[in-house]
Amino acid sequence: MMMFGYLLASGITTGALYALVALGITVVYKATRSVNFAHGDLFMIGGFIAYTFHVMWGLPYVVALLLAVAAGFAIGAVVERVAFRPLRDQGLVSLLLAAIGLSFILKGAARAVWGGKGDFIPFPPIATPSPISIGGILVVPQQLVVLAGAIAVMAIFAGFFKLTKLGRMMQATADNAKAAKLVGIPVNRVYVYTMAIGTAIAGSAAVLMAPITLLYPDIGFVLFIKSFAAAVLGGLTSIPGAVAGGFLIGLIETMSGGYISTQVQDVSSYIVIMLVLVFMPQGLFGGRALRRV
Repeated sequence: MMMFGYLLASGITTGALYALVALGITVVYKATRSVNFAHGDLFMIGGFIAYTFHVMWGLPYVVALLLAVAAGFAIGAVVERVAFRPLRDQGLVSLLLAAIGLSFILKGAARAVWGGKGDFIPFPPIATPSPISIGGILVVPQQLVVLAGAIAVMAIFAGFFKLTKLGRMMQATADNAKAAKLVGIPVNRVYVYTMAIGTAIAGSAAVLMAPITLLYPDIGFVLFIKSFAAAVLGGLTSIPGAVAGGFLIGLIETMSGGYISTQVQDVSSYIVIMLVLVFMPQGLFGGRALRRV
């Protein structure tokens, strides 16, 4: 029972982070109908930027988080304008190749700027590492910080998406870009904000995840696969689905590792993607079947 409680707590914490990254993937997909395969590497850059602010420059953790989110927003806007907009009308293959090229550029930049400190960089936790007991379940305080932070970010984004003018324009563009353009919505500007917000969400996830893992240039690909599995499971067009899928993938991963094998844990995300695409391509909360990835 104690093992189940520990795995449950770990799965929920990990799932919250997957949900955040999957949220960014879904936001971009809803607006552009294409998946940014460099999203995980944008997450990685956000983590290293937070490391620079918090560890190297000594700024408080919360300040580093806000600055990393702001930096992610700016980087996302530049990436959309420079890397993706010129190719937006050139087809899916061009966007895919641009994302792959961007992925290698970001990895190379991380190794060039932070590589001298080693491939695996520790990020100090902001809470005591000693576990505490909640209802008989041992929980690391840092996990509670991560969970609370992830829920806060998701709540802020949900409010933004539903209550702000820009959020409503993003929804209209996601539903029908041509119709949105006809009624006067600046679609290209919405694309910039969409990519910027998606990258900012990834940056917040990076700051939250960094204290419970190690930073390294290739972490983005691993996290992208797991978060993409979460987005596919929930339905790539559904924001609630991305959140639900993130928590489910986190629980599947930790439970399979605890009760079956760590080898199964490592491939569980791939298994989920294959099963969902074969048997339920629209996902748990998706609408129409997916046609572009």
